[in-house]
Amino acid sequence: MTGWLIRLSLVAAAIVMALLPMSAPLVERYYSRAAYPALQHLVTTGSNLVPIALLDVLIAGAVVLVVMAYSRAARAPRGQRLRRTGRTTATFVAGGCALYVGFLLCWGLNYRRQPVSAWLDFDEARVTPEAARDLASTAARELGRLRGEIPAWLPDRHRELADTTRNALHRSLDNTTARLGLPHTVTPGRLKFTLLDLYFTRAGVSGMTDPFFLETMAASNLLPWERPAVVAHEWAHLAGFARESEAAFVGWLICMRGDGGAQYSGWMDLFLRTLRSLNRGEQQAVMKTLTAAVMADLDAMARRTERDQVRWVSVAAWRTYDSYLRANRVDGGVRNYNEVVRLVLGTRFSSDWKPALRPAR
Repeated sequence: MTGWLIRLSLVAAAIVMALLPMSAPLVERYYSRAAYPALQHLVTTGSNLVPIALLDVLIAGAVVLVVMAYSRAARAPRGQRLRRTGRTTATFVAGGCALYVGFLLCWGLNYRRQPVSAWLDFDEARVTPEAARDLASTAARELGRLRGEIPAWLPDRHRELADTTRNALHRSLDNTTARLGLPHTVTPGRLKFTLLDLYFTRAGVSGMTDPFFLETMAASNLLPWERPAVVAHEWAHLAGFARESEAAFVGWLICMRGDGGAQYSGWMDLFLRTLRSLNRGEQQAVMKTLTAAVMADLDAMARRTERDQVRWVSVAAWRTYDSYLRANRVDGGVRNYNEVVRLVLGTRFSSDWKPALRPAR
C-alpha cells in the first residue's frame, strides 16, 4: 500500500508542476536569480570532474533497469505475469514523473522565467525588413574581416579543441553575464562528447545541455569555426536562458566578447539565422558580398551536412523537440530558434555590441 501511495504522489506532483500557473517575476527572482545559480555552480563543478557525459550513464542505467525489470516480470509464474508487469509499468511511470520533477527543479523552471526582452532596452518597432537586411550585410562584412585576420584553423582534435574553447570563452562568459545585469557568475561546462553522438550527427543536432547534471555536450562533426558558437550557446543555457532564442542571443554576445575565432563563429551563426529571414533575391545579393574564404567555410558545412545528416532522422528529431518545447510553454516550438534575429534587431546596442538594459523602475 505504501508503494502505491508513493507512486501516486509522484504522479500527482508531476501533474501539479506541469499545470500549475507560475508568476514569471517570482520565478525570475526566487529561482532563476537565487536558487538556480547556486545549484548550477555546485552541480556543474561536480560534473566537470568527470570526463564522460553523466547523462550517458543515466540513460544506459535506465535502459538496463527497464530490460531487467520486464525480463523478471516475463519469467514470473504464468498466473503472476500480468500483475507483475502492471506493477513494473506503474513503477516506471512514477519514476518518469520523478525525473520530470527533477528536471524542473534542476533546470527546467528557467522556461518560466521572464523573457530576456523584459530587461533589455528592446523595442519591437526596430524589427523591420530593412533592419534585417542591414544586419545580414553587417554580418557578411564582419565575417570577411575576421576571416582574413584569424590564423588557419587548427586540426579538429576533440580534446585539444575542447580545452582551447573553454579557455578562450570563459572570461567572455563572465563579462557577458555581468553586462546583462545577472547578479551571479556562471560555471562553464566542460565540453564533452556523448554516446548520443550518432543521433546528434544524423539528426543535425550540434549540441545539448544536460538538464540533470548541467553539463555541456557537442556533436563530434562540428567544424572548428562552429564550435565556439555552439559552446557559447550551451553555456547560455547553463546561465539559465532556457529558451533557444535567448540562448542563441546570449551565446552570440559571449562570442562578441571573445577572440577573433569566437567572433567569427558567432557572426557565422547569426548570419545563417538572419539569412533565413530574407527573401531569395536578398539572400543572393548578400551571398555575393562574401569573401572566397568565408564561402569555402560555408561549403564545408554544407558538405558535412550532406555527408552525415539523415533526413528522416532529422525530421523526427525536430518534430520531437518541437513537442518538447511546446510542452515547456515555448510558443512557436522549434521556430523559437530564429527569434534570436528579432532579439538582436529589437535591442539597442552601444558601439561594441554591449546591450542596453531597460531603465530600472
